[in-house]
Order: sequence, then structure tokens, then C-alpha cells
Amino acid sequence: MINAVIAFVLFVLLLLFEVPVSFSIVAGSMSYAAATGESLLMFAQKLSKSYADSTMMAIPSFLFVGIYMNHVGMTDKIFSFCEKWIGHISGGLAHANVLGSMIFAGMSGSALADAGGLGVIEIQTMRKAGYDENFSVAVTAASSTIGPIIPPSINLLIWGYLSSTATVTLFIAGLVPGILMGVFMMIFCVILIKAYKIRAPRTRKFTWSERGKATREALPVLGGPAILIFGIMFGIFTPSECGAIAAVYCIILSFFLKKLNFKMFRSAMRETLSSTAMVMALCATGLIFNWMIVTSGLLDSLTSVLGTINSEVAILLILNLIMLVMGCFMGSMQILIMMSPLLMSIATSMGMSYVQMGVIAVFNLVIGLITPPLAPSLFVACQATGTSFNGALKYTALFVIPLIAVLLLITFVPAVTEFLPSLLGYTIT
Repeated sequence: MINAVIAFVLFVLLLLFEVPVSFSIVAGSMSYAAATGESLLMFAQKLSKSYADSTMMAIPSFLFVGIYMNHVGMTDKIFSFCEKWIGHISGGLAHANVLGSMIFAGMSGSALADAGGLGVIEIQTMRKAGYDENFSVAVTAASSTIGPIIPPSINLLIWGYLSSTATVTLFIAGLVPGILMGVFMMIFCVILIKAYKIRAPRTRKFTWSERGKATREALPVLGGPAILIFGIMFGIFTPSECGAIAAVYCIILSFFLKKLNFKMFRSAMRETLSSTAMVMALCATGLIFNWMIVTSGLLDSLTSVLGTINSEVAILLILNLIMLVMGCFMGSMQILIMMSPLLMSIATSMGMSYVQMGVIAVFNLVIGLITPPLAPSLFVACQATGTSFNGALKYTALFVIPLIAVLLLITFVPAVTEFLPSLLGYTIT
């Protein structure tokens, strides 16, 4: 086991020196293989197995949809639609911000795509309406965390791949928690505005004619999330097929909206290929890292330590705390890869489904998107709008409260994640 510890330390040191994560994983795993006399042929086998897996085919299309929508500029219609319907109520634009992120989550599955695309439009509109700038950025960064929970979710797809859990079941399991996130955030927006006397003027009440026009303009864009969510929920398409169909739909839609051009399409494809390469490299090398943890006995030792705790509630709280802290310093995909063997072992020993454990893990890690020192969603939103990071952080950090509330529900009430998949006839494993 000492060899695995040395390999893990090497992996962490390489990360600190900003070596790409996939290379750091391979270097650490190779040091372990060399120390234990394991054949390096295993590396090639696991890498080829990962790249040949059909589950990975969904990743490029999901990434493309979110990137392409931002490039084409269709996201403004989503926010305009939400604004026209609920902008006039107390804190209305903040609610529209959250609702817009929930809709966009059904297309991209990415928090950063939301924060850097739709988020810019949301913040600019809230600024013009006289909203407090720091509060506007905080709502945008916090609501962007819904992206990796509501299907399609790239993080849930990766968990499904690592744990051999049905991706469709995981996607459906994330729908209720994603909706709860939005509802809790809307309630918390009202509490914050009143408690801190935040500047949040109401917009005028739009006429039914204006609402109808906004709805008609948004309907084609809303067709994308509808294709993905309902196609997956009712088993019409596989996740890979849904992603491909949604991508084609976006291209056709941009053509009819006269926003399709070669330069924009090429730029979106370049970003998609770059992001896909990073994600797939992490998944492939993650199999090697997991192999090292399992074969070294490190997993058994960690499981035994947690097994000495008699309370299942305490074990789950400790796991949540570990992942919350790790999420403050590392990316969610890296943590999923590192923690998946331990999480699966704990789930098995406690009789918990991999579906519930997967949603718990991913939910923990999205909270890290708005917690310092990294807070990538907040950083992207601030950079895109020229807002002070420190100024926006004071409100953003408070949004951890509703997120923790939803996390506790997911952790201790299995029905939150398992009821909907069971209702639709999917097997919970």
C-alpha cells in the first residue's frame, strides 16, 4: 500500500506544478506499476477500452450543443422569455436568472457554459434594470451550478461510465434535485433581498401580447431541451442519440434564424474538440488510477477506517464534507475519478444504490464551482462582465446555504433521486 501512497503524492505534486491532470494520473500510476512489477500492457488495454466505450460518444454532442448555443446567441431568447413572465414580481429578474439557467441546463449540462454565455446576458439585463451588480453576478454563478445536475449532465455520464450504472437512469435521477435547486435558490433570493436590503427593482408588468411574442420566439430554442429531456426520460433515444439529434436541431435552427456561418461553426467545433479531448483523456486515465487504488489495498484500508464508524449518518456526513472540501481545490471530474472506487465501496456496504451515490457525489462537486479559492463559475461570470471577484463573493458564498439544504435531502431521502426513475420503470442499481 505504501507504493500507492507514494504514487498518489507524486500525482498531487505534479498537479501543483500545473502538469495536465491526465498526464499526472499516468505518471503516478506508472510509478506504482514500476514499483510493484505490474505490466504496462494494462495501460494500453484500459485506454483502448475507454475510447471504445459507446457511453463516451455522448460527450462531444452534449458539449457541442452548449458551446454552439452560446456562439449563435440563442440563449438571449431563453432569458427574455423568463423575464417577460416573472420579471415584474419581487426579485423577478433574479428568479428569471435561475429559471433561465434551469432551461439552459437541459441543453448544455455545463455550469461554465451557462456562466459564460447565458450568464452574461442575465447580468447585463439585471444591471440595466438597476439591480445590485454583485448580487446579479452571485445569482448567475450560483444558478449555473444547476447545469451539471439537470439532464443531460456530463458529470453524471462520467459517473455512470466509472460505476457501470445506466446513464439514462442517472439522468432522470438528476431531474428532481435540479428542480429543487432552482426552487430553493428562488426562495433564497427573496430572503437575501429582504435581509440585506439589496437593490432589486421590479420591472414593468409586460402585456399578454409581449409575453406571447417572447414565448413564440423562445419556443424553437426550448425545443432543444424538450428533445433531450423527454427523449431520455421516455426511452425514445439513447443518451448518445439524444445528443446527436439536439446538435443537428441546433444547427438547423441557427440556419432558419439566419445565424449560421462557417467562421462561427468552425470556432464552436474547435472548442468542442478541445473540451472533448480533455474529458475523454481524464476518463481513460481515470480507469488506470482506479485500478491502482483497488489493487494496492488502499481502497480496503479507507473502507475499513470508515467502517469503524457505527453511524451511517456520520459516514455520509463525513463523505460529503470530504468531497465539499476537495471541490474547493480541484475540478469535479478529477475528484469523481479519484473517489469513485471508495464511493462505490461505501454504497455497497451501506446498501445504497449507485444512482443515489452518484447524484450525491456530483452535487457535492458542483458546490465547489462557487466556493473559493477557485470558484470557477464565479470567476468566469466576473471575467465575462468585468465585475470584482471579491465583491461578488460575499453574496455568492451565501448561496451555499440552499445548496447544502438540497444536498442533505438527496443524501438522506433516497426518494428524491430514485422515485422518478422507478416511476418510469427504470431499474435502480
